Amino acid sequence: MTCYLMFKNLVKEMLKNFNVTDEEVIEILEDVEKEVGHNKELIKAVVDFEQKALIKRLKKKKKQKEIEMTYA
Repeated sequence: MTCYLMFKNLVKEMLKNFNVTDEEVIEILEDVEKEVGHNKELIKAVVDFEQKALIKRLKKKKKQKEIEMTYA
């Protein structure tokens, strides 16, 4: 099991007002993991620090995908 999946329910609960899906929560956590590595404590620290701002990571990822699809 990947270490970021421990925080899936926590992030989903934090972002429940944004109606995020499980796949979107996983995208957010993968982005955090890419930034800090496989360290559970660091992933938890980022999640706790950013809280509702985690949705910005998702929006940034979606925007990058749109740009990639435009140039593909």
